[in-house]
Amino acid sequence: QYYAQRGADVPASRILLTASTSEAYSYLFKLLANPGDEILVPRPSYPLFEYLAAMEAVQVRQYPLRYDGGWHIDLATLEDAVTARTRAIVVVNPNNPTGSYLKRDEWERLERLNLPILSDEVFSDFCFAADPRRVPTLADASSVLTFSMSGLSKIAGLPQMKLGWIVAAGPGHEAAIEGLEWIADTFLSVATPVQLALPRLL
Repeated sequence: QYYAQRGADVPASRILLTASTSEAYSYLFKLLANPGDEILVPRPSYPLFEYLAAMEAVQVRQYPLRYDGGWHIDLATLEDAVTARTRAIVVVNPNNPTGSYLKRDEWERLERLNLPILSDEVFSDFCFAADPRRVPTLADASSVLTFSMSGLSKIAGLPQMKLGWIVAAGPGHEAAIEGLEWIADTFLSVATPVQLALPRLL
């Protein structure tokens, strides 16, 4: 229902609950990368990626966001940063601290790279006004394997409830969900009471 209100068709079968978006990143790094593999992350952005990746023995390569009256991804530099060991691209939508959203033309270029996209959407409810150039969520993406993340910490102002989630979409998302469920069952970190309370908290 949360995603339907935002125009995205997201069945429950594509959602995996986590204790936080930090844990969601940890699960996704485990799923997608082996030690020494690379994840592309934006700069400037939230500095936690390096720590989370280091804990999974994954390397971080940064791609720049540029400002020329508005923030945008330096797509040429991002494309040059892709190597044989690149396993995913992180997009923060909207970004922290720039507040910039992923634009539709940027998304079209990212799609052509055919790499899994990790879309951090914890601030997606906090836009000042609608903008048709924006991609509000990748939760209903269909062209490439995509993982959209959010949680109660930001959208409900409830960090103490410790609940986030991953929405898997695109080609291969069924196998990805199976892998994520296996990882989640190994750690069993999400408490049952907050899972049951989620509809009312939202």
